[in-house]
Amino acid sequence: MSYDIAIIGGGLVGAGFALATVKENPKLKLIILEQYTPNFDYDDTTYDNRVYAISPNNFNKLSKYGVKVENIRAGIINQMSVFGTNSKIEFDRKDCNNKYLAKIIESRNLLAAIYSELSNYPQVEFHYGTVENIVFISEQFIIQSKDITIQANWLIASDGANSFVRRQFNFEMEEIPYYQSGVVANFRCEKSHSSIAYQWFLDESVLAYLPLPDNQISIVWSTDRVNELLNMTKEQFCNEVMIASGSKLGKLELITSPAAFPLKMNLVNSFVKDRVILIGDSAHTIHPLAGQGVNLGFGDAWELALLMAKTNAKVDNADLQRFNARRLLEVRKMQMTCHTLHRLFHNRNFLVDKIRNFGLNMVNNLGIVKKMLINTASNY
Repeated sequence: MSYDIAIIGGGLVGAGFALATVKENPKLKLIILEQYTPNFDYDDTTYDNRVYAISPNNFNKLSKYGVKVENIRAGIINQMSVFGTNSKIEFDRKDCNNKYLAKIIESRNLLAAIYSELSNYPQVEFHYGTVENIVFISEQFIIQSKDITIQANWLIASDGANSFVRRQFNFEMEEIPYYQSGVVANFRCEKSHSSIAYQWFLDESVLAYLPLPDNQISIVWSTDRVNELLNMTKEQFCNEVMIASGSKLGKLELITSPAAFPLKMNLVNSFVKDRVILIGDSAHTIHPLAGQGVNLGFGDAWELALLMAKTNAKVDNADLQRFNARRLLEVRKMQMTCHTLHRLFHNRNFLVDKIRNFGLNMVNNLGIVKKMLINTASNY
């Protein structure tokens, strides 16, 4: 079996790339190779604790490509308040030209919607199982799993931060660990969140509240206390989160068990090597404090899809290098912004603390600067 494009990794970015490509050029034949068959069943009474803040730009792109999420299960951020030790900055949808700052959507909800639209395109095939070997022979990739061998002209890697494809083809990468994990969980709140997202830069951690429907929130707590927090009782964990947030939304009721993922920044020198192209977490990871990881991945997907569609999957080296340069620039800007903020807010030097607080409060009072920041984030 031969394909124009093989995509290793059928998560949000890989599936999004496939959908955008076939929408833009229905003549292309694609296959998505994903290790696990997705499970789209969920409990209607609660929410997954794996959620994403989707920018208005990316939500509009998804809608353009026919993706219909269950909006009743999506939260909306209309405002955001960010707190330092003695400083605050507030963002509002009124400061930009969008109806909202971001939509909070469960991974399962969004992936199910993308797969549903992909099912309308028989030229996109799926195979579930572990890829065991990939070789490049006579201008084609030979991809082998336990029960299938396929050929493809292009290989797109969207198989995550620990990408098998990236290692297989020896992409250069520098890993910068944060020695913390992101602890995620969902809560029901005593007080209304009013579609406001909150973020606190604490002494050694960053805590974010993301609004969900039915007055629930999803949290991301970047901390080195991961084992301690995961081993707490429900009551103890709720109390710790309440204390860290200054009881901003009153008492909290835990509705999903907490989970954690390690935090690191992966710096890949090039996203392209011959006919292998990295997108999403395979190409870059960032600190989650800005909530832009998946938005950057979608940016990779949309741009590469247009390039593949326009050239009928016959992309020349010059176009590849332009794609690589543009995406590297966008990714590095966001990576360095998040990395600098993380370092700045974890510096306990008294003078740095004073300067940091002054800077945050100054930006909060400069409307034009806030508008620039909001518009930049919403267009990722």
